[in-house]
Order: sequence, then C-alpha cells, then structure tokens
Amino acid sequence: MNRFDGLVAIVTGSGAGIGRAAALRLAAEGGTVAVFDISPDGAAETVELIAAAGGRAVAHPVDVSDAASVQSAVDAVVAELGLPFSLVNCAGILRIAPALEMSVEDFDTVIGVNLRSVFLTSTAVARHLVAAGAPGRIVNTSSIHAVISLRDAAGYAASKGGIEALTFTLAADWAEYGITVNAVRPGATWSALTTPMYTPEVLASLSRRIPLGVVAQAEQVASAIAYLASPEASYSTGATLSVDGGYIVNGDMPGTEYAPR
Repeated sequence: MNRFDGLVAIVTGSGAGIGRAAALRLAAEGGTVAVFDISPDGAAETVELIAAAGGRAVAHPVDVSDAASVQSAVDAVVAELGLPFSLVNCAGILRIAPALEMSVEDFDTVIGVNLRSVFLTSTAVARHLVAAGAPGRIVNTSSIHAVISLRDAAGYAASKGGIEALTFTLAADWAEYGITVNAVRPGATWSALTTPMYTPEVLASLSRRIPLGVVAQAEQVASAIAYLASPEASYSTGATLSVDGGYIVNGDMPGTEYAPR
C-alpha cells in the first residue's frame, strides 16, 4: 500500500517504541516523516532506519511538553516539507510510585509529556491546516489504563484518560475543518518503556490475562495508527480503537471458574 504518497506526517516520540514503529510504517507507505523526539540520537536512528528502507524522513529534537519547542518544530516542518496531513502523538513516559509518595514534580512531568504535548502539537498543526483550508488526520496514543487501573501510576493513568477526553473534544471542535481526531488504545506492548517491566512472572500473568495470549509487538499497534492517520479514515473521528488482544473485554478469572464445565 502507498496510502501516504505525497503526504507529510509528524510522529512524536518516534525515537523508539510505538512511535518509531509508526514512523517506519508511514514512511514505508510513501509518507515523508518528521521524527519528533527529545532524544537526538533516537530521532537520528529512526531517520537512518527509514532511509535504509528507501523512505524519507527528517529528525527534529523536540521537547513536546514545551510550547515554544513544539511551535518552532512544527513551523520548521511546514517550511521545509509542507503542510503535514498526519500527526501521530506517541510521546510518553511512565513514573511508578504509590500516589501517597509520588512527587508533584513527577506527576506534572508525566502529564506534561503525555497529555499537554497532545494539546500543544495538535493545536500547532491544526492552526496551519485551518489557515490553509486543508484537511488532516490526528491520531493520539492512549492506553488500556485510561479505562482500567494501573497500580502506582496515577499520573500515567490520568494522562491517558485525559488523552481520550481531549481526542473526542478536538474531534467535535475541528470536524468542520475536515480534521479528524482519533486515538488508539494499546494494551501490553513491547517497547523501550515496557521491556524492563516484563519479567518472566509478569509475562506469565499477561499471557493468562490477555485472550490472544501474547504481548503485542509495536508494529501491530502501528498498523492501527496507519489506518487512522491515512486518507482512508475519512469518516472516523472522535473514536478510540483498542489494540490490546482483548485485554479490557476479558472478565475471566485465570486459574478458576464458577462451576465445573
């Protein structure tokens, strides 16, 4: 497929993980990708991977929680590459601590990177699109922990719930401009963020909890992102697509049952 031929895409947090997988997928389908990441090395590596596969990408080291940094980077993309058709928000961090022990600084940092960034990048891109009278696609990366608890991660869960609320609010606000805003809701997924957490015990528990029985690869989430970021998704807006192997719909109690079968 070449759904992104002639189109420009911005992918935040694309120096690793789901963001990198999304950037690679959009570039593989013909898109020119602006790689936004706070890590210059991570961004450069993603650009190198895209180039090695025959695609086109440019790196922009960006602090997505900082308004000036975001605006400057988006303006640079418009000047260098043209209007972005797609914006994919994947930047995210996690801080683990009981709520009673979590510092205000850590909470604010998580909200800034995970949620504030979505507002900053989305509005920065939308201003350009509205001014040009051009349509666009915005895809935000939520998490199953927007709707089910994650112990000792109050900031992370709050940020992901906020992303989903922001998604459907912006979708309603910007529909008249032809800008769609959707979200993906990944479950357990292999990434640089999660790999240290996936001990053998955790993986065994997840395999029992997830109906499809395995932790997702980042490329599987990127497939869903690519659809929502593409021209094909012209009549989807304000939606959240779960990519979780059935995690949140599983009400089973692994290892037990109500009555013998």
